[in-house]
This record gives sequence, structure tokens and C-alpha cells, in this order.
Amino acid sequence: MTTVERYANPDFWDARFQGSEGLFDWYATYAELKDTFEEFYPAEQSKQSSPVLVVGCGNSAFSSELYAAGYLHITSIDISASAISKMQEQFNLPGMSWQVMDATAMSFQDGTFNLAVDKGTLDAMMTSGSDEIAGAMVSEIWRVLQPDGLLILISHSGKRLKLLTDGWQCLELRRCRLSPQATFINMLRSKLPPGAPLRDAFQQPELLQEAGEEAKQALRKMAFIDAFRVFKARTVKNGACTS
Repeated sequence: MTTVERYANPDFWDARFQGSEGLFDWYATYAELKDTFEEFYPAEQSKQSSPVLVVGCGNSAFSSELYAAGYLHITSIDISASAISKMQEQFNLPGMSWQVMDATAMSFQDGTFNLAVDKGTLDAMMTSGSDEIAGAMVSEIWRVLQPDGLLILISHSGKRLKLLTDGWQCLELRRCRLSPQATFINMLRSKLPPGAPLRDAFQQPELLQEAGEEAKQALRKMAFIDAFRVFKARTVKNGACTS
């Protein structure tokens, strides 16, 4: 089975999520993305508009974190029935909807949502090097968004902007700090031979310890950079207020 066929196959994702316990977030959690949401689509605004769409939710805590932050109408979709079943059982809350659905062929009506969020799904579809499936997903998100709708896309792919050309307006590009969990996983992957499964790392205590120490150093560095950025922004703001 090719990578394209694997990532488009619900059975692949069902097997993956059936064998995983707990929650896992790729890239970042709401804590790292809070400033972006508060700037472009604050929770108060979401209460007065249509539901938020979370694409490819998997077993991520992200939808529940959005809910806790005040986004009380959220529709989360995933191609994996096992993932949706687990998340629905754990987060069966008023205003939260969990639906088994293919992001490249959604059943929602046009203009259903005012905000869509994707965190890693587009990258998974682009792993094969083919843009066909990823392009279909982008087209579907465009269709189900309202004319003035917003897409918050968290992606590592350098090809993402090529897919967001026809009609899309880029409001801002910004770097996002990785979550501690994602930082540690990235450190582990960097120490494995190309193509080796991540589980191999958990059989090597020395490698785990080394990756853990490097992750801590990287997190301390990112925290310092964030603190400096906040300090600089406040300094500029205070200077503008006094001039």
C-alpha cells in the first residue's frame, strides 16, 4: 500500500487509534496557540456565530481545550471511527459534536462554519509528495466556510502556501512554539535512522534520556525567546503611548 493509499484509508487510522491510549497532540496545544485565537477569533466572537470546525481531530485534546477556553460550539471530524468513538466518550459535552467524516468530502452544507482549524492533517496528506488529496481537503474547507470565514492552519509543510492560492487571503504567517510533548517526539525522531518506527526509541533508555535533556534545553531556549518577544512588544507599545 502506498503512502497516499494508507493515509486515505480509514482502516489505517482505525488501527492506529485503536492501539493508542490517552491523548496526543501534534505540533502544539491550545496553550501555544492561544494568542493567535484571541487575536483573530476570540471566544466571545464564536458565541455569536456558527460552530468552529476542527479537521482531523484524531485523539487530540485540542477540541476540548478550545471548549474550555470558551469556544462552546465545536464540530470535530476525523476519518477514523475509533478515534471519534473514544473522543465522544471522553468529551460528551453540550455544544460539542464528534463526527466520522472524510475531510476531502465533507457532508456539511456550503458556508456552515465561520472558523476552521487544521493542526497536522494537511501535512499528513502531503507526506506522500502528492498534492491531490491535500488539495481536495483545502477545497472542501473553502466550501464549508462562510464567505468571510477564517482558516487557522498549523503546518510544517513548506508546500502549504501553494495550496492556499485560489481565493484565499493570507492574513499573517507566524512561527508557533512547539508543545513540550511535540518537542520531545521531534528529538526522538531526529536520533533514529531514517524510516525507523518511533517505538524503537522507547526500547533505548540512553536515547530517551539524551532526547529528554535536549528537549528541556530547547524548551528553555524557546521560553527565553518568548519572554524577550513579549518584553520587546511591551516596550514598543509603552514608547508609542508616551510619545
